[in-house]
Amino acid sequence: MKREALRSLLVLACSGPVLAGTGAVLAGQELEPHEARSPAVARRWSVIGMAVPLAAAYALDKGGFGDPNSGGEFAIGALVVGGIVLGPVLGYVYSGETGRGLTHAGIRAAVIGVTAGTAFVICAGRDCDVFGSAGPEFALAVLVALAGGTFTAYLVVRDMIEVGDRVQARNQRLGAVSVQPMYFPESRTAGLLVTWRH
Repeated sequence: MKREALRSLLVLACSGPVLAGTGAVLAGQELEPHEARSPAVARRWSVIGMAVPLAAAYALDKGGFGDPNSGGEFAIGALVVGGIVLGPVLGYVYSGETGRGLTHAGIRAAVIGVTAGTAFVICAGRDCDVFGSAGPEFALAVLVALAGGTFTAYLVVRDMIEVGDRVQARNQRLGAVSVQPMYFPESRTAGLLVTWRH
């Protein structure tokens, strides 16, 4: 892991309300390491997080576990929904923004839940048998499912693009000049710590 060296450290010390006007420059001192992260790797983790559960669901279905008599349809459904909802979060975990990733996952889960609930209400007690003579309720339920699925796909793609942009912005932010107040107990003075990472 590459450790970022401190290019310059400027301490402006003040005693009480009076600015002393003296400063010290300490070169070569190290701060907490800052590792630049790759936007491409963040996007790759998002893709992997979604692709692996979907591939597992496909393998289970091809293996006969999707048969209603096998009881595996619930596991397949959970893998599909889990991959779509939680998969892209891995990219945000890599980028150090887990909370943001979970927030986006909650939005996707809400969209899927509202879509499924609406389709269920439309078809409840009505003629929605896809294998029989389906009525107009079935067509409406299909439209709702298509709209919800399209919007969910948009959210997933947006997340995979945005996570890379967030990593790039993070690298630029941490690589810039920062100024923060600091107290120095050994001299009992307050001052400003100016750091420049490269």
